[in-house]
Amino acid sequence: MKKTPAQQGAQDNLDRSAFSADGFLGTDPRDLSAILSADQETVDRLGTTHADLARKLRRLARLGAVEFGRPVAVGDHIEVSVEEHRGTIPCPFRDAHRVMKRISTLTDTRTGETLRFTELNVHMIEAHGFYEGKDAPFRVEPAAAAKMLEGVER
Repeated sequence: MKKTPAQQGAQDNLDRSAFSADGFLGTDPRDLSAILSADQETVDRLGTTHADLARKLRRLARLGAVEFGRPVAVGDHIEVSVEEHRGTIPCPFRDAHRVMKRISTLTDTRTGETLRFTELNVHMIEAHGFYEGKDAPFRVEPAAAAKMLEGVER
C-alpha cells in the first residue's frame, strides 16, 4: 500500500521524538503503510471495525476514570483501572487532536490477561487504524483486544 502524504508526515513523528520518548513503532521494522495494512487485515478477519474497538476501549476508560486508579469491575469478566499523568499529548498524525495523558489497564478476570492503552491509542485506532508497531510500549493487538472486549457494550 502506498503512503499518503499524511502517513509520510506521521512516519517521522512515530519514532522517538518530542511526541513520545519511546516512540510508537517499537521494534517493528515495517513502515507505517505495512503496519496499517496488516492490522486492517486482522480487523477485517475478526469481523469488527476500528471504530467499534475504539468505542469499547473509550467506554471502559471512562468507567475506570471515575475511581481514580482503583479497579472497577465492568461486566462479568473485565476489571479496569486508570492512572492519570500531567499534561496532554498530540496525535503524531498531525490532525490537531490532543488528549490527556491517561493509561488504562484492562484485566480479564477469567484469564488474568491484561491490555494497556492510552487515550491517544483510542484516537489513533478510531481515526487512523493505527494500533502502534510491534513491541511498542502501548501496542494494542487487535485480535487480543477483540477477544477481551467480546460482550462489552459500545
